Amino acid sequence: MTPAQAWQVLDLAETRDASAIRRAYAARLKAMDIDRDVEGYARLRQARDTALNWARRAASVEDDKAETALPTPPEPNGPANQDTPPTGWLYGAPSVEDPQVSGKAEPGLTTRLSAGGPEEAPRLDVTGGVAAAQAPAERAIAVGPDPFARPVLLGLESPPDAVMPAWAHEQALYRLLLTDLPDDTPQGADLPPLEGWQEAMALGHLKAVLRHAESVSVSAFDEIENWLANLLWDAWPRSAPLLEPAAAVFGWEQERGQISERPAIAFLNARLRGLRFCEKVQDPAHPLHKAWKELTTPAHQGSRRGWFVKRADVEQLLDGVRRHFPEIERHFDPWRVALWDRKGEDSGGQGWFSKGRLAIFALIFIVQIIRMAMDAGGSSDRHDAFVPPALSASEAAQDREAIGSAIRQVFGPEITFEGLQSLQPDLAALFSANRTIARSAGEDDAAYAAKVHDLVRERMLATALAEKGQLLADVQRLRGRLLEAARKLGPAQCMAFIRTRRLDPRAQVTPAILAAERKLAVKMLDARLLGPPPRLPPARASIPGELVDRVIATTGIPDKRVRAAMGGKGPDADQCAVTIALIEQTLAWKGPAAEREAILSVL
Repeated sequence: MTPAQAWQVLDLAETRDASAIRRAYAARLKAMDIDRDVEGYARLRQARDTALNWARRAASVEDDKAETALPTPPEPNGPANQDTPPTGWLYGAPSVEDPQVSGKAEPGLTTRLSAGGPEEAPRLDVTGGVAAAQAPAERAIAVGPDPFARPVLLGLESPPDAVMPAWAHEQALYRLLLTDLPDDTPQGADLPPLEGWQEAMALGHLKAVLRHAESVSVSAFDEIENWLANLLWDAWPRSAPLLEPAAAVFGWEQERGQISERPAIAFLNARLRGLRFCEKVQDPAHPLHKAWKELTTPAHQGSRRGWFVKRADVEQLLDGVRRHFPEIERHFDPWRVALWDRKGEDSGGQGWFSKGRLAIFALIFIVQIIRMAMDAGGSSDRHDAFVPPALSASEAAQDREAIGSAIRQVFGPEITFEGLQSLQPDLAALFSANRTIARSAGEDDAAYAAKVHDLVRERMLATALAEKGQLLADVQRLRGRLLEAARKLGPAQCMAFIRTRRLDPRAQVTPAILAAERKLAVKMLDARLLGPPPRLPPARASIPGELVDRVIATTGIPDKRVRAAMGGKGPDADQCAVTIALIEQTLAWKGPAAEREAILSVL
């Protein structure tokens, strides 16, 4: 195909602008049905290739003409010589005139420094035909006669390719995404996001790579596209800020759903849809906006689910994200997700009108009606503080015995309900309220005792996480032993205890562990450290390689799986075993106390 035919197919005037050629090609391609017009598509690609090759050759010829043109030498004594420096760059070598132009060479440095004039000095053997010395980058960035008129070689000029070639931009982008990672990045874990300055540099290098891709041949264009697609794929989600501009230049979304869609492009197209879904769901008008806000709100040990959020919306959002955009779940707070993912909870109600809440409100309403009726009748009958009114003598006695038995199970025989009420009134009220709820729900005494025992364990851990020091070590040591007891039932029960702070009632905890737990609970109760759990910000810790090696040796799990488990990934069996081993090895580690506390605070 001739260039004239190419311009006609592209519907474009003759131009050396490669970007304009590609835009014309993209516009014609968009209006074409490739499947039905295969010959037209082949002709359009041929026209694009012909036009790009012509433009490249035309630009090359123009550059060659500029390079071979000789500068006009100034007159030796003319007025033009007064303002023009002897060379194009002050720091260039002394220039030598072309003998074909002037007939003689410029005197050398030795000649100019001789005692006599140039006429008396012997003529130096200087090779003729040497053009005036130029600055290393003068032609590329057009330095004027004054070398200080603009900064040279600072990397800030436009276009930056004048001082940094395309391959250097590609290498810099690769280093930013895959090699210049923080030292504490776990192997196998998601890559950390780019920091502000890193993102700005990456976008700058990407812009240079894309601009270079638009000016090269078709085969080189395809090579750059494949390299960049695989780089963004390997570096995901660190490469997320670069996806939109790259997809716009290469037209990756046009391949979506096609048989010819390449694996890397299919992955990036799915991630692109996920990024756009994130933007849309944050709009208050979106039907899943409330569910999104609920799952992205930070939570802690004592948090509850949102009151005005529909369970159906949360389940729809979680299911859709996990099925189509799994990388988006990293935006969700894991504690908040665990609140909605708990097994065995009633899911028949939605939001405010859940069945559990309605049952509690109905019970409170009935109790208030009975209390008002008794007050109106002038009854002087009073019950103990922990027994609600309108109970028979046998029911009150059963409640007293159940509460007392639960207190003895948690704290030992030396603590009574009255003692608990004097030391920690809110905890005593918690025991009493849960007994009322257990009776209304038909739960037996064992289930009630297990529930309040878990609540006390949760308060012990929450307080230890806030207090740090020896208390944190003691609580985590006990927690590691409880995890071992749960693991004997299975990995799922072990991970349920980690995620929900609820120990399976079937777990067999040895008397020695229970005795140590009671001793620590009484110590914390005497110090009044079992109040409502404090709100703790999310914490992160770096695991030293020494501890990682110890965990690998203890569990027998390969390095890659251990690091994945530390990042919250992998099977339950790996995560449970690694958590227990990490607790044990951290407690035995003789490293800095601050690092040991930081690790224990995230387990």
